[in-house]
Amino acid sequence: MGTVMTAQTKILAFKNPKLHKQLKALTKSVFLVESPKKLVRALIEKDIDLIVYEKGDLSKEKIDKIFSTYQIPFFEVSRDTHLENEVPEFLEANKGLHLVRENRSLKSLLESISHFENKVTSVSKEIFISEVKNFFIKTLKSKNSFWIDIPQSQHHLPPILRCSQQLAKQRIDLSHLVTELDECIHEVISHDAFQVWKQKNGQYVALIWLESSHKYSQCLMLHGVQYPYLKDLEQLFLHLMPILNRRWNICCSVASVQEEVYKDSLTDLYNQKFLNEVLERKIEEHRRYKTPFSILFIDVDFFKTVNDSQGHVIGSQVLVELGSLISESIRGSDYAFRYGGDEFIILLGHTEGDNAHLVAERVRQKVEARTFNVKDQSVNITVSIGLASYPKHAKSAQEIIQIADEAMYYGKNQSRNVVYRAS
Repeated sequence: MGTVMTAQTKILAFKNPKLHKQLKALTKSVFLVESPKKLVRALIEKDIDLIVYEKGDLSKEKIDKIFSTYQIPFFEVSRDTHLENEVPEFLEANKGLHLVRENRSLKSLLESISHFENKVTSVSKEIFISEVKNFFIKTLKSKNSFWIDIPQSQHHLPPILRCSQQLAKQRIDLSHLVTELDECIHEVISHDAFQVWKQKNGQYVALIWLESSHKYSQCLMLHGVQYPYLKDLEQLFLHLMPILNRRWNICCSVASVQEEVYKDSLTDLYNQKFLNEVLERKIEEHRRYKTPFSILFIDVDFFKTVNDSQGHVIGSQVLVELGSLISESIRGSDYAFRYGGDEFIILLGHTEGDNAHLVAERVRQKVEARTFNVKDQSVNITVSIGLASYPKHAKSAQEIIQIADEAMYYGKNQSRNVVYRAS
């Protein structure tokens, strides 16, 4: 900071017209706040050098807590205080605190990057996503996070609008996240790979973008972000993004190879063998991160009638088109499988209860409304869907398939063209 008071010295004070005038004579960078809560938010945004307060503005407990976190000196003033003399002398006496603060910040940054490299190592996309989300929740003290698939066709839109539009199209109710984005009023950090927005309530939302792969790019939305200084948060992201992208590309490459091995030859959906592997991964993910998932067991109603009346060639093509419809109805982070014959399974990650039921209903309604035009013939079908969630309804991969299958058959025996949830 130096021995001389400079125009760059940033001082934070509570609103007081007389005090403000005196501080302005010392430096141009004076920031006024109305409450202790807003003081902390200003510390994060402005990289303050000194906090000036009058007796009664702050309790000793509050001062001790802020100082232990930010290492910023407090200067108490009274009517007899000569600011033009005493403030520069006080800053000179405490100039070492600025260096201490920078060293602590650098140490914290290096520790976060090292921890990220050691922790986020998996080549499974699902576990990688969970590890990244949990790392940022822990490191940035964010309230929550959500992984969003963004079609490449939306790349020309502003980041906030891209996320809002995609969240509105999701098959589960994410209106609360759209509200979080609507509350963003000011972009405080702007880079191609990440942005940080300030909300009306003073909190922050971070959008972290991974490199595009296939038809979708990926965005991790973190809200309620907390970090001591915005400039340090920016440096953290700048150092982590290359590592994160490198690991993500490895995950995508491994997944791409697996997809070729685990694809059903007729519908191009995943096959039963891959279903077993994904279920084991999801169960491991739940064990580590407590993330639920759901299974939709889908069976075509009266499919034998289609084969008998219109032939197996027509029947097979109907299954192909049904597979495409199912793929179009789920998120990029979900999975669709051909289980065998005219049976299909959808695995919904991080989804259970009413949200999973909503997805099932939309699939059922889409199938009912679709006319499949195959070789100049029109075919209409319906499906019955059984729904089961882990860990609510089952404790193993085999059990959740069995329970979803039983729920489907119960619905089929009742009325067909129905979604039935396991109880």
